[in-house]
Amino acid sequence: MEIMTESKNYQILNEYESVFLKIKSTEKTILIGDFYGDPEIAMISGDEKCCVMGGAGIIIYYLTEPFEAYKYDAESTQWKEWGRDDPENTQWINNIVFLDDRHIEVETENMQKLTLAIY
Repeated sequence: MEIMTESKNYQILNEYESVFLKIKSTEKTILIGDFYGDPEIAMISGDEKCCVMGGAGIIIYYLTEPFEAYKYDAESTQWKEWGRDDPENTQWINNIVFLDDRHIEVETENMQKLTLAIY
């Protein structure tokens, strides 16, 4: 597995199209995302309350118990998705920036910049 990013308490890893969260204190590893094509970017918020992954759309995964494993085409309070629900209109992500504790800026492949709420 390749390390995409890390913080004091977490690592974000990927292997092929899957993204995993490793909790450093317990060495526990959880599937937190699955992308068509490989994920392009992953970031952990400065307060370690969430992480954001991008590639074919975005997954925001909340870093709280119970650390539920990601399931494609399922809804959960553990994560939310953007730009992934319609295969004909998938948003391909070039970059993600945390603007503050509640918002991210997303740059799509056509250089469009959008502000999205984290919560």
